Amino acid sequence: MQNTRTLSIVVPCYNESKTISLLLNRLLAVDIAPWKKEIVVVDDRSTDGTREILKEFESFLCVVYQEKNGGKGTAVARGLAQAAGDYILIQDADLEYDPEEIPLLLAAIDTEKVEVVYGSRNLRPRERQGGRIPRLGVWFITKLINVLYGLRLTDVWTCYKLFPRAGGVFVAGGFESELLFTAALARRRYQFAEVAISYHPREVQEGKKIRYRDGLYAIFAIIVDWVRFGR
Repeated sequence: MQNTRTLSIVVPCYNESKTISLLLNRLLAVDIAPWKKEIVVVDDRSTDGTREILKEFESFLCVVYQEKNGGKGTAVARGLAQAAGDYILIQDADLEYDPEEIPLLLAAIDTEKVEVVYGSRNLRPRERQGGRIPRLGVWFITKLINVLYGLRLTDVWTCYKLFPRAGGVFVAGGFESELLFTAALARRRYQFAEVAISYHPREVQEGKKIRYRDGLYAIFAIIVDWVRFGR
């Protein structure tokens, strides 16, 4: 009989006081049986009251407070250092991704016989939302990584990444860290699968933090990383 595996859900957050409580309650409620569940929240030096809200969850979740703001990649790296599960899933602290779809990714680990599963926003084209320019940017960056590393992914900048804890090495930094992480997994010859997920993008005025300049910097970082380490 197979031993029960544990999923560590790492939640990096920065100034998400409007959504963090609802998001964490939804994570607590989602049923991922037969997997066990661990939730690790890393606050990246929020200043909007998020920290005060997180104190209400300290008794039953692992909550880590960064001393200074270091970016999403830095927060995820800190969360990975705290996580004890067999597999890791990254969950943004907003509500753009639905925790009820986490079981879809877990099921693919067994059915697809792979080590890494990404939740793709582009496998449901009729439901895909978001501005045209951000979508074009994700498409271009996905194509770039596919060409450089011989992959066939449809959405490399998705939040939902499920991977074995032993293979999780997140470099400190900002949003580009997610893309460099995919490159690192590809170099280590991990097998990828994707599952379709829903996506509910928010606007800048609603708290969205990624900007066009992050996309341009990400392209630069990907190319530099490929030149340094190769395929």
